[in-house]
Amino acid sequence: MTAIIASSIAFFSTAAFIALWFWVVRKELKAKQNMVEGAQVQLAASRMQCLKAKDAPEAQKALEILDRSHDIYRQSLELYHMTLRKPWNLVPGFLMGFRRVTDNSKGGII
Repeated sequence: MTAIIASSIAFFSTAAFIALWFWVVRKELKAKQNMVEGAQVQLAASRMQCLKAKDAPEAQKALEILDRSHDIYRQSLELYHMTLRKPWNLVPGFLMGFRRVTDNSKGGII
């Protein structure tokens, strides 16, 4: 009888640990993924603004904003990939469907 109780406690504590582990990893990766998506939206908006101001007097300022937006996007992408590659995030992240995001932004300014 005591073996059944001990086994049950071990099973439930292990299951709770794994559930908590997956929950924490999902929360962390989802936050980083949202950061990348927000940076993509900002980069697209900066590109549109830069295209609109191409021949206008504020073209230089629009280019600087676009350059900063591109840097922010790349940094957020790098942070997401670093978080995904952490050993304690790798297996749960893979099982929950988190994958590497390809950098589909152009290397140039526009």
